[in-house]
Amino acid sequence: MPDPSSPVDAARLAPAASLVAIARVADAPVNPDLSIALPAGEAARIARHVKADDRAARTAAWSLARTLLGAALGLPPADVPVVRGANGRPTLGIASDLDFNLTHSGSWVAVGLARGGTIGVDVEKARGLDLWTRLAPDFMHDDDRARWSALPEGDRAAPALRQWCGKEAVLKATGEGLAGDARGVRLPNGGGLVARAGRAFLTGSGALPAAAYAFAVEVEAPMLFLSAGAGWARLTG
Repeated sequence: MPDPSSPVDAARLAPAASLVAIARVADAPVNPDLSIALPAGEAARIARHVKADDRAARTAAWSLARTLLGAALGLPPADVPVVRGANGRPTLGIASDLDFNLTHSGSWVAVGLARGGTIGVDVEKARGLDLWTRLAPDFMHDDDRARWSALPEGDRAAPALRQWCGKEAVLKATGEGLAGDARGVRLPNGGGLVARAGRAFLTGSGALPAAAYAFAVEVEAPMLFLSAGAGWARLTG
């Protein structure tokens, strides 16, 4: 198989392989992977959201998810059966060893696919230190918060954002979601293995313009792709 240059090329994953595609919502008008015709029910649910920016981000995220799933399964994107689990996590409505996850925040969306294990992805727009200071007791372990609080004030927002993303990715991979105890997720510096719910997840994260992303996956490290106008740039993997 030729070396894939886009997430669509890479979507037919080998066993134990994974990928993460990160995209700017602003690329949707020129990138067809971000602007497919969604199933009527899905499009109607998105249309009910009040904010235009939110509708645009959700449309881009689901377009990308369906495009990648369709390529992986050999189905038209609109025909990929998607259902919601008891906790609201979207999953395939057919028997498959393929798992997926999607996320959006601000001007960014991300989709993860994994074969033979679960995957969680999170992308979050940058926020001010005041918010992280209020939220820190709810998502940081006491030891981590003590080290974070000792940082110079101007250096705290970025690592808090990365911690939040990383923990969300793990909790999405386990299926716990927002109901999970983020304080109990201990992230290794620079990424690495995290044990959770009797399983082991490989974690990683990175910075984006005014945002950050993270992944947690039970299989091999993902190929990473970033949208670049009408096409894609391969970052790693």
